[in-house]
Amino acid sequence: MKEQKVQRLSSKAWSYEHAWLSGPKFDAIFIAGVLFIALLSGAIVAYDNDLFLPVLMLDLWLLGYHHVISTFTKLAGTAQDRSENRFFILYLPCIVVASVAALGLGIGLWLITTIYFFWQWYHYVRQAYGVATFYRRRAQHQSSENALISQAALWSIPITGLLYRCYQGWDEFLFQTLWTPDIPFFIVAISSAITIVLLIYWVYTRLIAFQQGTLAMGEFLFTLSHFTAFYVGYIHIDDINIGWLVANIWHNAQYILFVWLYNTKRFASSNNADAKTLVGWLSQNTPIRILLYFLVCLLATSVFYQSLMTTIKTMFSENAAMISAVNILVFQSLNFHHYVVDSFIWKVRKKKHQEVMQLRQAD
Repeated sequence: MKEQKVQRLSSKAWSYEHAWLSGPKFDAIFIAGVLFIALLSGAIVAYDNDLFLPVLMLDLWLLGYHHVISTFTKLAGTAQDRSENRFFILYLPCIVVASVAALGLGIGLWLITTIYFFWQWYHYVRQAYGVATFYRRRAQHQSSENALISQAALWSIPITGLLYRCYQGWDEFLFQTLWTPDIPFFIVAISSAITIVLLIYWVYTRLIAFQQGTLAMGEFLFTLSHFTAFYVGYIHIDDINIGWLVANIWHNAQYILFVWLYNTKRFASSNNADAKTLVGWLSQNTPIRILLYFLVCLLATSVFYQSLMTTIKTMFSENAAMISAVNILVFQSLNFHHYVVDSFIWKVRKKKHQEVMQLRQAD
């Protein structure tokens, strides 16, 4: 009887599997460290609004521009990458630049700013969803919750936050004219109620998984960081620019670290011929190579973006308004190209990604 009682108790013992992307150290930085930096930056700027521009410049030069350029380590790091992604490297930029120029010059720069505001929100959520999926597939056990409802929970706070921004009625974003639809408060209230219900369900399913020993702690903690970043960035902080800055820093730093991790894994084998390429050589997981990887990426970022700005300034040196307009068109073209490319090259269902990241097959 005593042994049976012990067995019953042990069967109800709560447990979990870590299912990290890499290991405790990296994942602690990736989940908690990145979120801490984003929240701290937002708190500093909210305390002293005069610090918005300095913090924004640090974000752009150390993270924002860098995260766009780091895409090319995946897009064109090896000969095979360049062959597979020829359209994205050679032809898509022309299509994007032509489209952005046509919209910006034909309708107005406000449209480009508006597209950026909504598209970057979607891009951030999609990235978080993708990373959460990588985490979930790292776990060996399949969770029992309804996948669609869990996905709805992940989107719930971002959607409510976006509706709240529209309800606030902002007509300017990052010093540029912005258009948002007129959303009444009752829509925000309904969305908030749905969000609360979905989050209760999400917590409940995680408690069940914890009790069953199938909780993927990596996915759980990452999703909590996602909820926090979007709640603070789109709801808790009233100012649209400061709130965006929190989400942007979180997104940029997260992306840079994920790309680095992916590269270190795909070039890890000494038998991999691509490990002898520049990207492969830099992506070896040793202290000196890690330092060199980020220094080279930052150098490439600085040279590329500074060259762009210098060229534009030289071409339109007598017309400040034209310099500003061209900067918006060019830099947003780079952002939009990045958004399109990312939607294709990071699909979790790709066999190569599953092999590199050692993922469990789809549920």
